[in-house]
Amino acid sequence: MQFEYTEPQTEFEILVGGHRSINMFGRIDPGDDRKFDDFLNRVTPPPRTEVYINSPGGDVEAAIAIGRMIRDAWYSTSIGQIVLRPNPLEPWRVPREYLPGQCISAATLAYLGGRLRHIRDGSKFGVHQFSYRDPTPEHIGHSQILSTKIAKFLMDMGIKPEFMEVSSAVPGNDLKLLGDEELAALGVVTGGQTGVVWSVESRNSMMYVKGERDSIYGHHKVMLCFSKHTGFMFWAVVEAQGRHEELCSFALVEIVLDGEQTRIDISQRCDRQLVGIYVNVLAKITEAEAEKISKSNSFGIQIRFGSEAPVFFGVSAISTEGGKDMLDTFYQTLCKE
Repeated sequence: MQFEYTEPQTEFEILVGGHRSINMFGRIDPGDDRKFDDFLNRVTPPPRTEVYINSPGGDVEAAIAIGRMIRDAWYSTSIGQIVLRPNPLEPWRVPREYLPGQCISAATLAYLGGRLRHIRDGSKFGVHQFSYRDPTPEHIGHSQILSTKIAKFLMDMGIKPEFMEVSSAVPGNDLKLLGDEELAALGVVTGGQTGVVWSVESRNSMMYVKGERDSIYGHHKVMLCFSKHTGFMFWAVVEAQGRHEELCSFALVEIVLDGEQTRIDISQRCDRQLVGIYVNVLAKITEAEAEKISKSNSFGIQIRFGSEAPVFFGVSAISTEGGKDMLDTFYQTLCKE
C-alpha cells in the first residue's frame, strides 16, 4: 500500500488552516501498518486530517492496526482519492479533484478507524467473510483468532454487531456492495457527526452523567454532575479547534436546553480552563436547573460575545435520547426532596 500526504499549497490555504489530506491506495500487505506508522512520524499530519482510501483489501491484521492508528490520530476517513489540479491563472489557490474509489474486504477495517466516516457518490464499499484459500488446520485456527480480533476492533470503533453478521454471510470468493441505507443502519457512515454515547461515571469524588459525540466542529462532552460538597454542577468539555481565546474570554455563557428554547445564564458563576486541546467549562447549578437538564430533550452550551451576537462557540444541544433514564435516575436519586 502507498501513502501520500497533501498539505496546504498556498499562503491563503495556510491562513484558513485547511486542505490537508492523506491518500492510501493499493493492496494492504503484511507490514504496511509499520510502513504507515513510519509515514505518520515523518510527515506528522495534524488531527482532523481526512484519509482517502482506495484499496481492494489484503492483510487483515495490518488493516486493523492501520485502523487503530487512524482512530488514535483523530483522523476522518473517506473512500477514493484527492488529486491536485494546479491552475497557472489562479496561483492563489490549488483546486482539488475528488476521484471515486473502492474500499473492499480488509480495507473496510482501515476505513472504520475514522472518527468521522464519509462515502461520496461513485465510491464502493464491499464486504465478505475472511477465509484462507488453503484451509489447513493451522490456517483455520488462525482464522478463528482473527475473527475475535475483528469483532473486538468493530466494538472498539463503535460499529454495530450486525456488520459482522453481514460480512460473514458472504463467501470469501464473493462480494457484497453495501448501499447508503445499509451503511447508515450499520453505523459505518457517520457523515459530519457521530451518534451520542451516554454513560454514568465518577472521578475525584464526583459522579456524572455524560453525553459524548464527535463532529466536524470538534469532540464534545456535556455532563450533569454531583459532588457531596458542592451539589449539582454542569460540566462541558469543548475541543477548542484554535478558538480557545474566544471560548475562555467571551462574556456570555449559557446552558441551552431543548435546542435553544430555554437558556440558563452561567456567565458569572462558571470557571473556564484550557486543558490541552480542550476548554473545560464548569459551573455550580441549582436543583431546579439540574431538574430542567435531567428532563430536557437536549442540552449544550453556547459561548458568545454578547446576547446579540449571531455566532456562538461551544456545543450545540446534544440529544438526550439514549440517556434520559440515566439523567432522570441520577437527578431523582441525588436531589434533596
